[in-house]
Amino acid sequence: MTQDEIVARNVFKVSLFVDAWEALDPDVAMACLSDDIVYINQPLAPVVGQRDVRKIVAGIMKLTRKARWELRSCFGRGNTVVTERLDCWDFDGKGWGLKLPCIGMFDVNDAGKISGWRDYFDNKMWFAN
Repeated sequence: MTQDEIVARNVFKVSLFVDAWEALDPDVAMACLSDDIVYINQPLAPVVGQRDVRKIVAGIMKLTRKARWELRSCFGRGNTVVTERLDCWDFDGKGWGLKLPCIGMFDVNDAGKISGWRDYFDNKMWFAN
């Protein structure tokens, strides 16, 4: 694959992951991730491995009525994909109770799986909901 093809594949994989969140489908989300995924939701400690990341992903999805991750920007360079997002959450069926600006950094391995996922946002906004 050329470098441009690798970047396009990586951006596509991250887009599939975003779509899985909007569908609230943990199986599709986890299929995008490598077995040795490292998830860092700053400033919390890293979560390593599919099993432990699945617990977090499935737990959040279970508590969510609707999710929309608006991609403001999504681009790749090498094996890294950067997303600028507005993550919108409806936890109680009463509309978007939380609109969370977020920067996501994704590392995609040679097999085309997301092996690193780092989200940066204002934790006070998240935990207030």
